[in-house]
Amino acid sequence: MQLKAESEEATRRFETIVRLMNEEIVRFQEQKTLDMGIAFHEFAKGQARLANSIADAWRSLLPKLEACSS
Repeated sequence: MQLKAESEEATRRFETIVRLMNEEIVRFQEQKTLDMGIAFHEFAKGQARLANSIADAWRSLLPKLEACSS
């Protein structure tokens, strides 16, 4: 009888652990998705700033190039 009770308790503990792990995996995936979204957003903003800087550099260089070719 005691062995059966211990077995049932072990099964309950195992099921609790599995449930908690599954909940934590879902939470972890949701948090990582959020983190990746923020990282990609920041990367995109950085790329936009870089593109603007490159465009500004070309705009400032074009008059000099045109003056050289005249």
